Amino acid sequence: GGAPGENAVVFDGDRVLSPGGLRHRDEPVRHKMLDALGDLALAGAPLIGHYTGVRAGHSLTNTLLRQLFATPDAVRMVVCDKSQASRLPGYGLVWDEIPAVA
Repeated sequence: GGAPGENAVVFDGDRVLSPGGLRHRDEPVRHKMLDALGDLALAGAPLIGHYTGVRAGHSLTNTLLRQLFATPDAVRMVVCDKSQASRLPGYGLVWDEIPAVA
């Protein structure tokens, strides 16, 4: 929700036109990283692997996932036992312990 531009950052070259400027010095890269994470989450299960995006966006990440799942033997489903799961990033995460970051 919100007014148009309230949740967007508008640039003109190197100049930030949005009132109030950036909330964080590295806000554009944070946005790109969050976009990639969200897009990869659409795979339907956690992915364990290495991802490097160069000038990537929603369309490119979508193409990546489609190609990945269309390639025989490129993906395998692994069911983790509790010991294995405990070594994965985010294990034991409690949402209430994550501070609001805005």
